[in-house]
Amino acid sequence: MRFRLLGPLEVRAGEDWSGIGAGKQRSLLAALLLHPGQAVSTERLIGEIWGEEPPARATNLVSIYVLKLRKLIGDPDGKVLVTRSPGYQLRLAPGDLDTARFAELVTEGRRALAAGAAERASALLSEALGLWRGQPLADIPVTDLVAAEVHRLEESRLTAFIQRIEAELVCGRAADVVAGLHRLIADYPMHEELWALLMRALHAAGRQAEALKTYEQARMVISDQLGVDPGAELQALHRQILAADARPAARPAAARPAAGGPPAAHRAAPARPSNGATQRASGTAQPSGGAARAADGAAQPSGAAARAANGARGTSSGLAEVVPAQLPADIADFTGRSNHVKHLCDLLSAAQQDAEQPGAVVISLVAGAGGLGKTTLAVHTAHRLRARFLDGQLYVSLQGASGRPVAPVDVLARFLRELGVDGPQIPVGEEERAALYRTRIAGRRMLIVLDDARDAAQVRPLLPGTASCGVLVTSRNRLPDLAGSRLVDLDVLDDDEARALLTRIVGPERLEAEPEATGQVLAACAGLPLAIRIAGARLSVRTGWTIRTLARRLSDERRRIDELMVGDLAVRACFQVSFASLPSAGAGGVDPARAFRLLGLWQGPFIGLAAAAALLGEPDDDVADALEVLVDANLLQSPAAEIYRFHDLLRVYAAERAWAQETQQDRHAAVRRLLTWYLHTSDAAVQLASPHRRRVPLEPVVPGSVPLTFATADQALDWCEKERANLVAATRQAAENGLHEIAWKLPVALLSFFNQRGHWVDWAATHRIGLDSARRLGDRQAEAWTLNNLGMVLGKHRIGEAVGYLQQALAIYRELGDRRGEAQAGNNLADAYLLLGRFAEATEPLQLALVIHRENGSRYGEGIALHNLGEAYLELGRVDDAIGCLEQAREIFREIHDTRGEGYTWHNLGRAHLELGRIDEATACLQRALTLRRAHRDRHSEALTLIQLGHADRRAGRPAQARDRWAQALAIFRDLGDDAKAAEADADMAALGTS
Repeated sequence: MRFRLLGPLEVRAGEDWSGIGAGKQRSLLAALLLHPGQAVSTERLIGEIWGEEPPARATNLVSIYVLKLRKLIGDPDGKVLVTRSPGYQLRLAPGDLDTARFAELVTEGRRALAAGAAERASALLSEALGLWRGQPLADIPVTDLVAAEVHRLEESRLTAFIQRIEAELVCGRAADVVAGLHRLIADYPMHEELWALLMRALHAAGRQAEALKTYEQARMVISDQLGVDPGAELQALHRQILAADARPAARPAAARPAAGGPPAAHRAAPARPSNGATQRASGTAQPSGGAARAADGAAQPSGAAARAANGARGTSSGLAEVVPAQLPADIADFTGRSNHVKHLCDLLSAAQQDAEQPGAVVISLVAGAGGLGKTTLAVHTAHRLRARFLDGQLYVSLQGASGRPVAPVDVLARFLRELGVDGPQIPVGEEERAALYRTRIAGRRMLIVLDDARDAAQVRPLLPGTASCGVLVTSRNRLPDLAGSRLVDLDVLDDDEARALLTRIVGPERLEAEPEATGQVLAACAGLPLAIRIAGARLSVRTGWTIRTLARRLSDERRRIDELMVGDLAVRACFQVSFASLPSAGAGGVDPARAFRLLGLWQGPFIGLAAAAALLGEPDDDVADALEVLVDANLLQSPAAEIYRFHDLLRVYAAERAWAQETQQDRHAAVRRLLTWYLHTSDAAVQLASPHRRRVPLEPVVPGSVPLTFATADQALDWCEKERANLVAATRQAAENGLHEIAWKLPVALLSFFNQRGHWVDWAATHRIGLDSARRLGDRQAEAWTLNNLGMVLGKHRIGEAVGYLQQALAIYRELGDRRGEAQAGNNLADAYLLLGRFAEATEPLQLALVIHRENGSRYGEGIALHNLGEAYLELGRVDDAIGCLEQAREIFREIHDTRGEGYTWHNLGRAHLELGRIDEATACLQRALTLRRAHRDRHSEALTLIQLGHADRRAGRPAQARDRWAQALAIFRDLGDDAKAAEADADMAALGTS
């Protein structure tokens, strides 16, 4: 069993090398290979796979990935990938890992060079460099560990190149190393030893003038970048060449430092070089110049003669080497993408200016969903680069996203004809055609644009063999197995670019006349260039339309894709091509196409892996594999680990596919599984955070819908916070789909979360939906529950309306004989009376609630009633009675370990002591309350306590501290949107300034 890291990660368990398709398994294997023979902790592996945001069940997932890796690498018994505390260990034999073999060969080569065996040193170092297949760890997401290892490996490779050049100079092959040194200096312009080697090589090759010119170039580069002159060694070499020293330029190998590394002076740490561009293809010297381009046995002309004005250049055999110019016309209204264009131009400009210089072909890949303008970007960029590739540009649409992608063998035949090869001379087989194609363009400065590639296999035969050419590929897939390619991952246009594009098509006058409608049209197009072009084209040809007309037609989401069609441009057709090209599921796997369809049924802004598994009713791992296929196909986005989302128009299309291809029963079952999952997971989360709250009755979990569990209350509430927008969407979708049980139970289950985190708007919105669903069901208990909760939240802003809801809830509970519900509603009604200043009226329902809770043995309810009764007494001026009730409530909350309730009682005890002028006691109580409220991240309550602490500080003669407390409270109230409390805090601060 062998492994390769010097390029994309590959494994060979039998005869052939293969990659690891699943990204997270690839990251796991890479982490183990970077610690060969060492036990790597599960915690460290989790960090390498997911970074700082691992999923809740990361440890279990790691063990699953290990099992899958063992199968992939042919180690089912775990003899190579072993479980070893505190994690896992990869046992490797000598020679199993290419990085270890590379290090061995470099060490042997360095020793041979030091011993004077230059030929052997050159052979060993060439063999070492021949192990490189491109950028090391090219398909592994960059982490600190990966970045450090890539940096180390690139440093080692550069040292190996330098040592091999030293060996070549000693062997008298100075002329052979000049081209390679030019390339290395282009990558490492601040590396003085490379400049010195180039000067020595040129001098030894009899090119003294060029050697002196090289020193001037080095001096200018180093001076411009660092503001200093070259180091002493480079200056001494310059003086030696000036004096035309007759000694050979290649210094003895023994004179090199024992470590063989480059000097530290002015050495630039290499960034991750593109595509392994400094690699030699093999350990032997390679043909260059005309010999590398001789398709017919004769050297071909280069330079200006090769680019004759008639578009063809002659060869000694009489064949005409044409200069193809196949690029489609550039688009006149190309807009935006300036950063992408510059990036692509920079990448492709790295192709060799010197046609005889060795190196790897520069491959740029533009990937993205259909309709993002990949072809437009590629063609526009290619036109910008025409002057850089004077030997011609080849273009082909590979039709990879269609049902009939073009075969590479057919493309090669066409390219060969364009390059002047007569039809009868074109070989039959793909390999022979590819070989002749590479021969015909060897050393020529040509740009090859391969548009709409299906996969890497379709692209590989069309790649040139020499670094003087550049390749620009577009694809709807990311092609992770296209070795050496640099990915430009295209996304939608930003707001400014989208508006600029529409302006170029329609004209500024019409858009400026209807700014609101223009914004609505752009929002419907969601940044998709194709959609914007279609919208603009429709407005351009329908001069009688206002922009509002189109905005209205696009506002209906169900008809939006129908509206985005003009001529042969259609958003639906564009999406259909990608959808139709999805691979089918493997044995026992999840069909990516079906996953795409069902995901379209979900109305939330994103979906996590566990939720998607519930929607599909399949195991997490199988669902993850299907979703990653969709991500690679750019039909789904993954902004974070195990988080997925649609582009807005793709979501509409996915829902359309679901309605067309899934039965009503399957659609309903999928949505029910997902919403049931949200209900049970929310209930588990809030129950952990508020264990004494009354829970909604739940039906058993639906098969295929396994809810999450949480280790701590903070973890549970954090999940609710991250999923908040989805929880609101789930409530709305449940009601729209007739799942009214879920529609009222979900917001009720989330009450404590909404309350603790101060999400009043979401609390009210979801409970209004829940109240409507409860009434549709005719469920009086559910109606009372949602009325009671609505009254609680409206009591914070709309107190008059709150009283009405609470009175209705109280009446229903009494009608049903639900004493616990009656006590809760009575308690909340009393709280509303307190807010209205009707303190005496508040005491009666509170005393009744206290009796009921004591009858039922509800210590939590008893504590709440005592606390609220104490607050009522405090407002009535019965401070001693208030303290008595509050201290009883505090002891109950302490007994049942309800620290949130303790926080409430400490707060009001502080108010009571402040009322009696006991400033120190008040401050101590309020500080206890503040600590508890911050621990619960209850920001609204925190701000209320800060207000009281400010009053205590002011009365204690600490005005600066009081101002600071009120400023903190003011910031929290404003952040939460509580304008009334913010105004009170602002008034306190203003009063402090006048006192």
